[in-house]
Amino acid sequence: MEIKLPLDANLQAALNKVSAAFPELKLNQVLEAKIAVNQAQLNLLTVNMAGKALTLQTPLPLPFAAGQSLQLQVVKLLPTPEFKLIAPPLPASAKPTVSGEAPLLKLATAAAPAAGNPLPNLQLGQAVPAQVVSVGKQGVTLQLAMPLPASGQTATDNAAGHSPAQPITLDSRQLIEADPAKPVLVPGSRIELQLVKAGSPPLFSVSLAPADLEAELVAAAFKQALPQQSSPLLMLNRLDHALGELIADKTVGETLKHLALQILRAIPDKSALFQPNDLKTAVARSGLFLEAQLAQAGRQQAPPMLADDFKLRLSKFIAQLALELKPAAAEHSASASEPLLRELLQQAEGSLAKLTLDQLHSLPKDDAPRQVWVLELPFLQNGKPDLLELVVEHDRDGNGNPAGQNNWVVSITITPPELATIHCKLSCYDGSVNTRFWSESADTVEKINARLDYLRRQFEEKGLKPGFMDAQQGKPAQEHSPIASPQSLLSEKV
Repeated sequence: MEIKLPLDANLQAALNKVSAAFPELKLNQVLEAKIAVNQAQLNLLTVNMAGKALTLQTPLPLPFAAGQSLQLQVVKLLPTPEFKLIAPPLPASAKPTVSGEAPLLKLATAAAPAAGNPLPNLQLGQAVPAQVVSVGKQGVTLQLAMPLPASGQTATDNAAGHSPAQPITLDSRQLIEADPAKPVLVPGSRIELQLVKAGSPPLFSVSLAPADLEAELVAAAFKQALPQQSSPLLMLNRLDHALGELIADKTVGETLKHLALQILRAIPDKSALFQPNDLKTAVARSGLFLEAQLAQAGRQQAPPMLADDFKLRLSKFIAQLALELKPAAAEHSASASEPLLRELLQQAEGSLAKLTLDQLHSLPKDDAPRQVWVLELPFLQNGKPDLLELVVEHDRDGNGNPAGQNNWVVSITITPPELATIHCKLSCYDGSVNTRFWSESADTVEKINARLDYLRRQFEEKGLKPGFMDAQQGKPAQEHSPIASPQSLLSEKV
């Protein structure tokens, strides 16, 4: 005889609430998160996790910057979800307990949207700066840049000598965006909140703060000025397919044919990616470090070999293609390969633009806790060009990285034959290697899960300490390649 005991009503309500709001959360699950806003003075951390913006209450201010990646483990679901910080590790001085345990982050319950006017002293038409903390179904939580103005005092007057005010939550129906086609109510946005209608409830218009508006103009200028980017795989596949036609055309210069052959012959075979020295060479010749190697060559009597650098060969190939297509060459009979040459020129210029932007993304940034390198490695798969996308991250010294500890994160994206695209993230913390896989194909995920034990043994044979491993269907919460903000593409300090 089966006896079913009724659940406590409060417990059932709590279970229903957590299941409805966070159906993907499971006990001991490890999640990738990215910081949107760190309100250290309020012990609040807003992160983008599992496709949602969540505000977490921290036991003490955490030394993290916006945009930094975290790994959090679910340690409690009821009555409020709690998370344990796995990575990056905190320095001992920043840990809340003498035992040095990682801090627990509790999901902060947002205040209910205000029914009345949360800014009673704000005058009609007056604006106050704020930052969007989180956006939810119930409303939008904002962090005002200053305490609420007192009667007879403007928001600007009130800013001097005061710390930021407590967050407020407004019903989304109380907010009117200036341009709905370009939403500004996203976590992290700096906005100006202006009272346009008093009463209950009041109405506010929101627009980008002047600094963010300037950044938007810079971003638009970059979109217009920079060449259209394209993957080098498009050019390499087209060149590989049309090489015979190119060589057979006697009107095409021998220099161009030689450059095309050099580009294809320099692509390493897949087997080279499994050899540490060969992989190191492929990364060094990827084009990402060309200018750094040129600068180094200028300081040495015996300059390094640069002839095999992909960016250098690509630049020579583009210059020779442009020379072949010059109007001056029209005095000769038109080449049958001219459409092919124009197509290759467009794809090569797009590849160079992509490579150049990857270099800009990989420049050290003063306010970033990590150094990030973004690169693409062409390789041969069964004799045909293929591509491996890599994002390598390294914790900087002095940013929560204990002395002598090397913390690395490597993100890999690849599409193997007969499998769907696979995203892999390997993170090395405290000497152990954690590995996570994602794929949109359930069949691919099943095949990866079936081979995790084999991967664990491979790590151990190489002298590595395997940590957390799993594979799940979907995409990483924050896809790599990371996009740099427009301001980071230019330095005014030069």
